Amino acid sequence: MVKVVIPKQFSGDAWARMPRPKERLWGLSRTTLLELVELGEIKSAVIRKPGSQKGIRLIYMPSLNSYLMTCVEEPKPSQVGHVLTKRAKVAKE
Repeated sequence: MVKVVIPKQFSGDAWARMPRPKERLWGLSRTTLLELVELGEIKSAVIRKPGSQKGIRLIYMPSLNSYLMTCVEEPKPSQVGHVLTKRAKVAKE
């Protein structure tokens, strides 16, 4: 087996290795992450030896975090009151 050394600038909290098949990264599957990369929603890098077809794909975590922040839904005022009322009823029982 060939051991690939990941450069220092690609190690640490800023970069994470793609999850293996059937595994997830922050709840997202490999397929979803690859689709987001192809759409340009998140950034990634591939580390491979010259002439090699296979390599290690790394995800730039700040870009994934930014993408997820765009998906956050702000609660509507009517929903907040409804949830609080529901909790109050449960607490009384």
